[in-house]
Formats: sequence, C-alpha cells, structure tokens
Amino acid sequence: MQLSPEIRAFLTQHAASDTTRLLLSAARYPGIDMRWAVEQIEARRQLRNKLPEWFANDALIMGGRIPAEQCSSEQTACYKRQLVVGGTLADLTGGMGVDCYYMSRGLDHAIYVERQTHLCEAARNNFAALGADNIEVREGDAFASAIPDVDTLYLDPARRAHDGSRVYDLADCEPNVVIHREELLRHCKRLIVKLSPMADVARVLQQLPGIGEVHVVAVRNECKELLVVRDAALANENRTPTVHCTDFRTGDVIHFDFQWSDEEASAINLLPEEAEARYLYEPDVTLLKAGAFRLPCERYGVWKADMNSHLYLSGALADGFPGRTFKIEETMIFSSKTIKTLAKTLPQANIATRNFPLSADELRRRSGIRDGGDTYLFGTTLAGLGARLMRCSKVLMLVLMCAMIPALATARNKKKKTEPATPDIETLLRGVQMAAPCQWLRGSEFLYLDSALNATLQPQIPDAKYDTACFHNTIWTFDGILSEEDWMGQQRMMLQFRSPQGRMYRYATGRLMKQMTDTTYRPALSSLCALDPIRECDRRLRGREFYLLINDDRLFTADSSLRLEKFVKVRIDSVTVGTELAPLHVWLTHPQGGGTTASVMTSLPESRENATSAAIQKYFSANDPYLRYPNITAKVWALIRANQVRIDMSLEEVRLALGRPQRYEHFNTKGGMIERWHYADRRLLEFIDGRLRRVAIER
Repeated sequence: MQLSPEIRAFLTQHAASDTTRLLLSAARYPGIDMRWAVEQIEARRQLRNKLPEWFANDALIMGGRIPAEQCSSEQTACYKRQLVVGGTLADLTGGMGVDCYYMSRGLDHAIYVERQTHLCEAARNNFAALGADNIEVREGDAFASAIPDVDTLYLDPARRAHDGSRVYDLADCEPNVVIHREELLRHCKRLIVKLSPMADVARVLQQLPGIGEVHVVAVRNECKELLVVRDAALANENRTPTVHCTDFRTGDVIHFDFQWSDEEASAINLLPEEAEARYLYEPDVTLLKAGAFRLPCERYGVWKADMNSHLYLSGALADGFPGRTFKIEETMIFSSKTIKTLAKTLPQANIATRNFPLSADELRRRSGIRDGGDTYLFGTTLAGLGARLMRCSKVLMLVLMCAMIPALATARNKKKKTEPATPDIETLLRGVQMAAPCQWLRGSEFLYLDSALNATLQPQIPDAKYDTACFHNTIWTFDGILSEEDWMGQQRMMLQFRSPQGRMYRYATGRLMKQMTDTTYRPALSSLCALDPIRECDRRLRGREFYLLINDDRLFTADSSLRLEKFVKVRIDSVTVGTELAPLHVWLTHPQGGGTTASVMTSLPESRENATSAAIQKYFSANDPYLRYPNITAKVWALIRANQVRIDMSLEEVRLALGRPQRYEHFNTKGGMIERWHYADRRLLEFIDGRLRRVAIER
C-alpha cells in the first residue's frame, strides 16, 4: 500500500492501539489493508528508541517487523559512516536501508541493492522522504549482475539458514563473503562486512586474511555489532589487524584499541598469593568479545583473578579501566555453610559469577538473596586460592573513559589528515560540579553575592556592626564541618565559613553528624557561590569554539538593538561568576559585525540551579548542525539563524528556527494531517502533512 494522507492519519491515530483488536475490527475500515497497517504499527514501535529520526517521520514505510528487528540502530549506523572512504558507496544487502542512508550522508553517490521488491519500494519512498537524493535503488541480486565499482562496499550477510535457524559462522551466511572476497575487492577500495555479535573474531581473521580493522560496537554494555574492514590496497600485506572496542554508555563512550598481536604477546599477570586485593574490575563486554584478556593487566597494572576468570583485581585504584569498578568490602570462602548463612548478613544484592561452580541464578536460589540494591556479590575463582565470594560496592568514577587511542584513529585515509572532533560541552565540564561538603578542602573560596548578611548564615559571635556590613563580591573561605547539639540532644552538622574580616559564620545544614559522609548531599548556599568550579569552567572552555544555539533575549550585548544569529561558531572568551540562580556568566565573541562581544547567564550541566535556569549545553553545542541536517538549503538556514519562518518549511526547520512551541494540536481531515503550534508570543503556525501552510496571530 501507498502512504496516502488517510493511511498516514490512520497509522498516527492508532500508533498506541491494540493491534490484535485492530485485526479483528478490519471490517470497520474497508479502505485499509489492516494486516499491512498492523505490520507498519508494530514495526514503528520497534523503532521508537532504535531509530528516533525514522520513528518521528510518518512519511516512511517500514519494511516489516523482521527487517525492523534486524536493522542497525541510528547510533551504530552513524558509527559506520566514519569507516567509509571516498565519495561513493554501495550497500549490496540493502534491507531496510538504514545503514545505506546514514553511511551515505555527505557522499557524492550511493547505491542500494536489494533482492526483495517490497523492500526496494519502501526504500525508494523513504530515501525521497528523508531527502537522500544521492542514493540509487537497484532491485536484484548483486552477485547475479555486475557489482558496481565504488570506493566503499558494504555487506550485512543474512544470518539465517534455509530452515530458518540462526547461523554465526561467516561461511554459512548469505551471501558467502569468504568465497566472493577477492571478487568484491576488485570493485572497491574498502570492503566493510557486518557480522553477528556471536561470531568468533579469531575464526573470522582466519577466513578473511588481510583484514586491517576489527570494530566491536556495543550500546550500554550490550554487544550490538561486529565489523571487519579490508582495504584492497593492503589485502596482500601480512599485517596484524587493529581492534577497536567502542561502547556507547549513558553519558560517555568507552574506547579501547589494541593490535591483535599485542594481546598474543602479553603475559598474564595473575593475582599473587601474598597480595591484598581491594578493588575489583569487570571489563566491558567489547573487551571480552574482542578477546582482550591479557592486555588490561599490562595497561592498567591490575591482576587477573585466574587464568579463566575474566575479572581483574588491584590493591590501588586503577583510573580509566574500561568497564565497571568495585571496592571489595569482604572476601569469603565458598562453601555450603557460607551459602546457608549468607542471606542473614546480605539479604539483597546484585549477583554475578565468572568461572565459578554455580551460576548466578543457582547461587541466588541456594542463598536466598533477593535481587537488587547497592551491594554486588561476585563469585569467581582466584589463582591459588580456589572459589571465593566477594562482597563489593560500586565505585562511582567521575570519568570512566579509556584514555587510549581514540576509536577510529586519525589515519583512516593516509592522504587525509582530519582534526580531532571537539568534545561536547557536557564532556568537557564533567566532574566540575562542587562535591559534597565532606569532600571540600579547608580554605576553598566562595564569592558572596548578596549585600547584607543572609539569614541562613549565623555569626559565631553576634555583632550588629558586622551583621549589617556590605559583603557583596567579597571572598569567603570554608573553615570545616562542626558539630552542634540541638535541643533534643542530637548532634547537627554545621558548615563554618570565614568572612574577609576574619569573622566565623555557620550554615545550618539540618542534617545529623552521622550523615556527614553522604556524598549525594548538596547544600543550598543561596548567597555563597563556589569559585573553584567557575575557575575550572573558565580553564576548560576559554578559547574553545562552539555553535551558538540561541539568539534571543537570553543573550546580552552592549547594543540591545543588535540581533545576533544562532547556529554560527562563536569563541568563548571567559567564564565568570553569574547570579545566584545562574552561577555561570559565559562571555563570547560572535563573528557578526566583526566580532561582537556577548554573554549569557547559565548553570553547570549537573547543578541544582537547572530547575530555575537552563544548563550550559542548552546554549552551546560542539556538533555542526549543518552536518546533522544536510538537506536544509542555504536560504532556509539563513531564515533559521534569524529566527524567521516561511511557508513550506518542514516541522524540523520551524523547530530549529523558533524552538519548541508551548502546546501542540493535531487534527485528522480529508485534506491530510493538520498540526497547529502555539507560541508564547501568540503566534499560531499551521502545518498540513508536515509542511508549514499558515502563520497567524492569535487574538
């Protein structure tokens, strides 16, 4: 079926409906192929988190539930774009077309090849709806006709046998890349093959000699893709491949790169008998998949628990380990007696086992420990000691990123030298936020923002002369944590500060002294602004360039009549103290008008002020918006930068120009889907089928 306005409206209206009931009520919708519509609805649900860009576009046709289940995610497809060389690409196993679409961004020409007719029809519709006019769709078997000559060839062989069962060996997949490898290399400069995450890396290296790169890609510690890259020019060279392990975690990315020969040459550093292990490390899933079992010992100075126990131990904390880090609280001998009494002292824990007599489920059942909580119980075998149980607590690292070679080294193409990507502002400012008072250093400086003494600060020795003094823009120092007994006899935690005149003032936290070590507590010091985070922000951001995301009244300039543009590169000159609600005052140079100086008041990414002010990442971005939206023309970008709209702009273009509206309205009509956006300045924008058709002022 084609996506007529009526069908699009039906799919939108029933996006959350029970599909079983829809099938049973097919007679009520004579103009709808209900089986096809239900398949579209269910396929879209599978793509909600996997492909948010495709899910949000109601003009796309999904190829079916199975292709939607097997296609790449937006994150992993964009990762593969970095592996493409040259200006032309051919995807010989097109499928849903997700990989082809994201890998072709910015290329001169791309070819999508697929044997199934309905997938080709869907791809033609989708590429047109997405504005990818550089992709050519070809229906048929790539090996039955001439393989196109391009710079990069990409294949994702089907991992299903004729009887429908799953296969993992490369030689059993269709098409058989092992047989056709030399023929494929004659038609390209680079060959990229996507394999099953269950495939054996060592086996693949034997089947495809000459592989230069192996990429193990995971999302939140779940292995998603295994990619091998073979360059035609280096196919005959006897080189050891480089393995790139990348895991997209929440808030950061773990990288671990190594040469295959380095792992083979590394020695196993087993736990010495006399050593005292205080920390336990669980390696990231990408390292285990890539077979990096020995290298962590050499790179991070840790011990391997045992020859076959893929856990690591150390006496001192090893920073940057690619995985999870735990502090060992107790080590117990594994025995029946220990298991029987374990639940009395440890009623709830997260259990994991590695090279252990019992599985995690068996250990949980026999011990009676409930799942969950903040405690972790690891069962493993230690070298020379046998089976052990280790009770651990998780170590919260400020930056849990491997500082090895960045994933995708700079010399993908030796003829081109690319500059390293600018890290986003959240990454740059990670860990800058002020810690809990128990971690403050005596003598830490704070700037006083009020003129008079705040009521939350009590002088140690009351004196009206000092209480009414002007404290504005004076520097106070932290003098430690004190205990004060209240009327109930409980010891309360007080924070003591020294004023410029040397007077002592106390801030009542309202917390007991036994809560002093709580690292999650952040006091609401309304008049005092910590200077160390401001200075650290200035050190990390000064001189860096970012794309400005605003051009409204939040941006201050000397000439209030000057209207600056957004989505242009600006340079941050300095970061100074702002206000109580927006502690950061960011000064920047705008290229408009020969370098206009402007500033914006904001807060740190993870600060408590975000409830009343926008965080700094809402104002600046390291990502080039012109690369993210390659289909937007230069004329439309000029309107967007100036906060202007015109008829026939898309929903995304209007959102970039004016921001998100205060509220939305949706109407299904015979003429199509009508959507109305209401803004705070009383502007009403009306869209029909995703295009702006009317702009009005509400009365």
